[in-house]
Order: sequence, then C-alpha cells, then structure tokens
Amino acid sequence: MHWSCPQANQRLLSTVKKWLQALRRRMAHHRVKNENFAVVSNNCWGAHVYQNLNRPYASPFVGLFLSPTAYLRLLSNFPALMVAPLEFRVESEEAWINLQRAGHSHRWPIGWLGREVEVQFMHYRSEAEAKEKWQRRCQRMARDQDRWFFKFDDRDGCTKEQLDTFVRLPQKNKVLFTTRRDVSGECVVRIPLDQPCVPDGLELSRLSPRFFDAADWLKGGTGHSKPWTRWLNCL
Repeated sequence: MHWSCPQANQRLLSTVKKWLQALRRRMAHHRVKNENFAVVSNNCWGAHVYQNLNRPYASPFVGLFLSPTAYLRLLSNFPALMVAPLEFRVESEEAWINLQRAGHSHRWPIGWLGREVEVQFMHYRSEAEAKEKWQRRCQRMARDQDRWFFKFDDRDGCTKEQLDTFVRLPQKNKVLFTTRRDVSGECVVRIPLDQPCVPDGLELSRLSPRFFDAADWLKGGTGHSKPWTRWLNCL
C-alpha cells in the first residue's frame, strides 16, 4: 500500500537520484584522481567539473564569466595573459554587460587582465576578493600546457564566426557546446535543444554529461560519450 502513495514514490525517486549522482561522482573521481589539469571555461561550467570530481579548484576560472569577444581574445595569447597583472575597471567596454550588471543584485567587479581582456567576476563582492582568489588559483594551474583544457559555448550572443574561430584555435584540448547545426569540428558537441543557445553554466554542467564524458577528456581522450556513460547520466 505504501508503494502506491505518490509522496512515498517521490521520496523513493529522490533517494535513487541522489544515490546515482553520488555513484557518478565517485566513478568520475576514481577515473581522474591522479590527473593534474586546469579547466579554462568561459563561465561556471568548469567550476562544476571540479565539484563533480571532488577536486580543489586548480584554475582561476571559477565564479566568473567572459564574453565571447573577451574569451577568444584571451585564448589568442593565453600563456602571456595568464601572467599579466590583473587590474580593474569601472565599466565594461561591452554595452550588454553594463546593462546586465546594472540589473544584477550587485555591481560585480570587472577585471582588466593585461589591459586587454575583461573578466566578469559575477559571483564576487569586491575587487580584493576577486584578485586574491584569481592569484591563488593561478598558482595551482598545471604548468604543462598539454594539461590545459578549454571549454566554450554559444551563449551571450556568440556568433557563428566566433564559434568557428574557437574551432580553428590551435589549443590541443578543446570542447565547444552548441545547439547550432551549422557549426562543425572535432571539438564540437551539439546539445539537442530547441533553443538558440545552451543553458547557463550550472544547467549545462547537469546536461552535458549525457553527451560529453569530461573524465575521459581530462585523461587525454576525445570526451565522446560511450553507451554506458550516456545510460548512466540519463537515469
């Protein structure tokens, strides 16, 4: 009789989902536990990779985002810019960011990396906090450039030209998440949603494992999902 109770069924389903999530995290952690890597993400998708693997943030790209323009500018000269000084500016050079920032719960700090690239510290309250965590996490980054992993997506008004630019970049380890059908390349992972772009970094981190195996990618693989990983992440 208890099994027919909707509330009992809901509690059971919730328990099973939590158990499966814990199982997925343990399996992923075991697969990459000895790997040293830095995830360079244009938004918080990368932070959730570390969280799912139960690993400390070994990258400063946490709690922030970069516009498509800023991110591609960063990647065009990445090693040099990552050792450049981090300053701050009052307003963004991009009008849409100023509008979004004005309507946010607080006016987040805008970093100015090497006076070339804006970094939007959206989840930080002060410049001091943003700078301290940026510098501390930069120190944790893998020194081997082959262990840098670059993620991009089609949000924030990203154009096809910008997506194609990312595909052509020489970085070894790349992944591009998009809902578009007119973008192709070995690094492209299409998310089959009927909408103009992928969801935000948090939601994408929940959705992407159905189509992309981050643990395999971080171990030097392609990240192409295998049947068992797709099945496990669809449960």
